[in-house]
Amino acid sequence: MAIAGDLRVFNFVDIFQVLKKDNKDGILVIERDDTNYAVYFKEGDIVYIREVKKVFYVYLDVDFEAVLQKEGVSKDELYNVLVARLPNLLSLKEGKFSFTPGFIRYPPDIKPMIPIEKLIMYLARQLTEEEVERKISDLDLVFEKAENWEEKAKKAYLLDYEKKILHLINGKNKVSDIINQTKLDPLIVKRTLYGFLACGIIQREKKKERKIGFDLTRHLLNKIISKIKGL
Repeated sequence: MAIAGDLRVFNFVDIFQVLKKDNKDGILVIERDDTNYAVYFKEGDIVYIREVKKVFYVYLDVDFEAVLQKEGVSKDELYNVLVARLPNLLSLKEGKFSFTPGFIRYPPDIKPMIPIEKLIMYLARQLTEEEVERKISDLDLVFEKAENWEEKAKKAYLLDYEKKILHLINGKNKVSDIINQTKLDPLIVKRTLYGFLACGIIQREKKKERKIGFDLTRHLLNKIISKIKGL
């Protein structure tokens, strides 16, 4: 299924969250008036970025090694090229985006070198108040750590204050409690929680189902049966 939208509505944090959740392979295309970008994903992580004048150029090659050959980039240069091009990509706030899953074939020796969780947290630190309100609008929200949270947190390269916030997430503390205990600016806490959610480090607290004991259930059932008999 293709994913498409506008960067003014869906920021990169949200886009990366979706692609990483499903460990997507494919190409994310950003269309702009001046320059178009093709972002190559493998297993939900970015492996390469290229600029193209025409979008259809992106789909002329289905083999990643052919892309690198056209670009004049060797596999040994991939990391340096990616680091150099990331700032231009991540600074984009406008443009139409579309993601085509599959399509590109990667050789087995191409491995992601920058965890998407690290990029998500970098971008989350810059979110506006309006953006964080989409997910962290209620100070009474309670979060708990998600499955494999330690592995994801390690990939995110958390800052010291973010580690303190993560430590306070225990399925009991509200957002307001975390703000009060850390004495951090509320926007900073919300940004961090937004990033944690996008990385899959935390999740909304799951409501515990109340179980009625067997004796109570039987007692209520007997009362209902007695009332029915009395009708």
